[in-house]
Amino acid sequence: MLMSEGYSTPVTFDLRPDTRVLLVTVSMAILTGIFIGLIPAWRSSRQDPALVLQPAARSLVGGVGNMGKTLIVTQVALSLVLLLGGGLLVRTFQQLRSVDPGFVKESLLEISLYPKPNGYQNADMKSYRNQLITKISHLPAVRSVSFSDDFFPSTRTYRDAASAVSADAGTGNKVMAADARVWAGFFTTLGIPVVRGRDFGESDDDKHPHVAVVSASLAKSLFPHTDAVGQHIRFGVMPEFQDLEIVGLASDARLFDLRDSATPVIYFPALQHPDWLQWGTVFVRTNEAPEAAARIIGREIESLGREYPVRTQTASQLINQTVVEERVTAILASFFAGLALLLASIGLYGLMSHAVTHRTREIGIRVALGAQSQNILRIVLRETAVLSLLGIAIGIPGGLASSRLIAGMLFGVSSNDFSNILTACLLLLAVALFAGYVPARRASRIDPIIALRAE
Repeated sequence: MLMSEGYSTPVTFDLRPDTRVLLVTVSMAILTGIFIGLIPAWRSSRQDPALVLQPAARSLVGGVGNMGKTLIVTQVALSLVLLLGGGLLVRTFQQLRSVDPGFVKESLLEISLYPKPNGYQNADMKSYRNQLITKISHLPAVRSVSFSDDFFPSTRTYRDAASAVSADAGTGNKVMAADARVWAGFFTTLGIPVVRGRDFGESDDDKHPHVAVVSASLAKSLFPHTDAVGQHIRFGVMPEFQDLEIVGLASDARLFDLRDSATPVIYFPALQHPDWLQWGTVFVRTNEAPEAAARIIGREIESLGREYPVRTQTASQLINQTVVEERVTAILASFFAGLALLLASIGLYGLMSHAVTHRTREIGIRVALGAQSQNILRIVLRETAVLSLLGIAIGIPGGLASSRLIAGMLFGVSSNDFSNILTACLLLLAVALFAGYVPARRASRIDPIIALRAE
């Protein structure tokens, strides 16, 4: 669909006809039509025939009834509820797009790899990965290059328990952490600072003791009162992860959840786990626009005869893809809020036009007695403003209550954000006054002679 066009994981909707939805829609349409038709019929049945037959009966009505005003106030209140919710979802999307991911996304290219037929057959993956990374790193457009078994930001939600080796395996402090297997130079390529200890090197292979680099949040949770570098931890239940020496401490980065700045992460050297060197993603920090270097890098990958660059994207594009659901939600919420705003303005316009029509004789008399056009304009707009402000006053509590229902979907903005409330109220009031201005302006230009003869 258009709202998620260009993304590898588009959001789709099932638009096939549904009998239940159709029946509910038809029933609501019929009931609404009957209800709207009953109101004027009920009002007409209660009028005195003698008053209706009087020549000046129309001029004595003096505006619109309470039912019409009530409907408009209700419509304004409901429109405000939708505007408040839509505003919060739009700001959430904007916050997620602009959030600092903890790594440098500019000039960063991520290339997902896929094997050619029998591409990995009889392959020494450590030797091949080293050859691939060396070949790419020698390109003039490349500043640095690395490899991982995943892309980032990743949508993978798998977590496992990490704990200190010195703690009791059953009762000790455990932290649920994500994991990533990365090549040497990964932190330099992504721009994630290693604040203590060291990065992985070529000596961190399967012939040496198993090591790990951990994120700052994980180190703080497991070793709050001591330096984490040099400590030993265990992760999950696999034997090779039961005694890992921490050799480095990396800054927190939003690699697995853009909403969480401190997701605990354990990084393993890919050379110590050769079984995980198949598939994966190549990360390239370029000296020029990543899009321009992508084609050259792709040819270098294919020239080795083992893999295809199945997906080539910049880090910024991947971040946009990660928030595609929020994007679609924001667009839909904005659409329905705009539709509600349009309906409210049409309703106010119709109401005020109806009121002006019924008050034509009254307005003519006012003008004949010396009222200026500004006074007539003010009288009509005052009624519009009163109805709008009453609807806003009713809609604010409802909007705040409904905003709490979507609090779990929000990011970087509070459900009772004052600026969002103020913006929605001012927007709704401006649209309402504009809708009332047209009939008010028409009323201010009434010729008193014509108005007095109209009835």
